[in-house]
Amino acid sequence: MSILAQEDIRRLQYCIYKTFLRDPRLYYDEGAKRCNVVRNTFTRYWKEGLTNEVFFSPQIRHRIFSKRREYIYLIQNDLAYKLYNYYKKHPDVVYLAYTLGKFDLLILTVKPLDVIPSTDLLYGCRSDYFYPETPSYSFQTALDKMEALLTRSHRPSKLTVTFPEEPEKEGLSYGWRIFPYIKYNLRVPYTTIVKKLGISYASFHKGFDYLLSVSSTLLPYYPLGFRLYSQYFFVIRTDYEEMVREFFSLLPCHVSIVKVDNTLLIYSSIQEGGRLKVQFFNLCYRMLEMRLFKCFWTAIPVHHWTPDL
Repeated sequence: MSILAQEDIRRLQYCIYKTFLRDPRLYYDEGAKRCNVVRNTFTRYWKEGLTNEVFFSPQIRHRIFSKRREYIYLIQNDLAYKLYNYYKKHPDVVYLAYTLGKFDLLILTVKPLDVIPSTDLLYGCRSDYFYPETPSYSFQTALDKMEALLTRSHRPSKLTVTFPEEPEKEGLSYGWRIFPYIKYNLRVPYTTIVKKLGISYASFHKGFDYLLSVSSTLLPYYPLGFRLYSQYFFVIRTDYEEMVREFFSLLPCHVSIVKVDNTLLIYSSIQEGGRLKVQFFNLCYRMLEMRLFKCFWTAIPVHHWTPDL
């Protein structure tokens, strides 16, 4: 097995990231060929990357259809810690975050809540998620590209949100049965799932292919390791949504962008150390001064929760 220099490790782990992003259940042998290394080297640096949180398992989030939606709520409340525990028991909640900042809770549900706390700041049906492919350059290079983007002229633009009918394809029913088991890890061994659900391998394969056709795949990637970044939720109202999406897509780590009620909700990370964070927020404040943002809120995630299978 090869002993690699640090820069070679980063190049290999970036290749692994792109390989599993495109083909999340690829065998190690084939992945090694695509990254031009031997199988043991490929496997070692994939597993080390997971351990050091350079990247996380490939995942899936379904697109929104007319009869299959999800709803996002941002809540500000002095009793948020009690609401956090209350919503952990709510049957329709699929994600919950306790935060510090402009809002205290982010709630994601599969049905509209019957009762909405009176201190809600934002709620509505989410759009499809947009996950830009993480570029391979330094954070300083990203900031330079962001600054250059602000020197260009921009026209008002909106990201289109539609709610089409869900396609009727082979594997539809099997797909939604296996969805909870692969949502956060597309590489779970199929034997674990078929035993629990009592389905065949062929049925699993049909369901998996169906889900890929109606979902977005993500593989959170943090080149320096997750612990060396600060995580943020950004809430942005703007007439320049395409430009804002391009701006955040320049960041060299995992980014998630979703639209809720004419507002962009962005989850991303900023590299710790030096003046990088200061430079990033200065660019955001400049966008406020340039009237490219109408509203710019931030919150820092402290705890998050998802239901057990």
